[in-house]
Amino acid sequence: MPMDQTTLLSVKIAYQVDHGTWSEKTGYDFPALPRQTRGNDCGVFVLMYTLSMVCGIGFQFQEMDIPIIRQWWCLLLMERFQIDGYGHRFAFWTEEARSVLDGKIRLLFRVKRKTTSNLPAHVQEVQDRERNDKRLVDLIITSKSPEQHLVDILGGKRSNWFPLKPRSQVPVYIENEQSQSIICEYIRGILNKTKTQLTFNDEVEFICGCLLPEAITHGISELQGLSWQEAEDVFLLGPIYRASYILLMPSRSPGTAELRSPAHNAPAEDISCT
Repeated sequence: MPMDQTTLLSVKIAYQVDHGTWSEKTGYDFPALPRQTRGNDCGVFVLMYTLSMVCGIGFQFQEMDIPIIRQWWCLLLMERFQIDGYGHRFAFWTEEARSVLDGKIRLLFRVKRKTTSNLPAHVQEVQDRERNDKRLVDLIITSKSPEQHLVDILGGKRSNWFPLKPRSQVPVYIENEQSQSIICEYIRGILNKTKTQLTFNDEVEFICGCLLPEAITHGISELQGLSWQEAEDVFLLGPIYRASYILLMPSRSPGTAELRSPAHNAPAEDISCT
């Protein structure tokens, strides 16, 4: 194979040192020499070549071993590197590094993350609203007090929402449709297992027009510590929105839902009040 100028110069220099026969060799000419295919491993390979030759142990490593060898060298250098005291800068991390390599602890990056605390007004409003709705829903379906109140209503206790009044929309207070469905399904379960003295023609209309307002009003009263009249006023007023949020809302009024019933071509089991 023809030699380039650099190789030819190296051969001439070698000949001056030792008047023998010199020829060019590459990594492919040494079967026992671990091959390097990635340039970023060059420094580790040089260290391992040197260590292997000095210790006379042969080249007992492969390229696949380089990642763990690199970690080992870093730990070794942090322990032994004393030149001008630079190694002392890493002394605090030596024990932690050993624990990381042994798999005893996970690596911790001490870099402060940048956080954004100033959310747009409408985004903050949505998050607050969803959080409050979840608290209200959880209270209604887990507390015995709202359930007992609904049982009392079904037993004949006076309700401002019964007898039902004809309306195309009813206030539901809760904006999240999934939360509406959860509460309505919960109320339907109570209705199905409780004997009632009330007469109604449409189960969906009865739930959305009477039992749902009663349950939510009771939940607001218990959650916020309000009287019944105050809680009912809060329910009727609906959530308080900033003007910027109202502009982003759907066309229907905040905190209201359209009634669906079999009379309006909706399945009887659909009581999502949406």
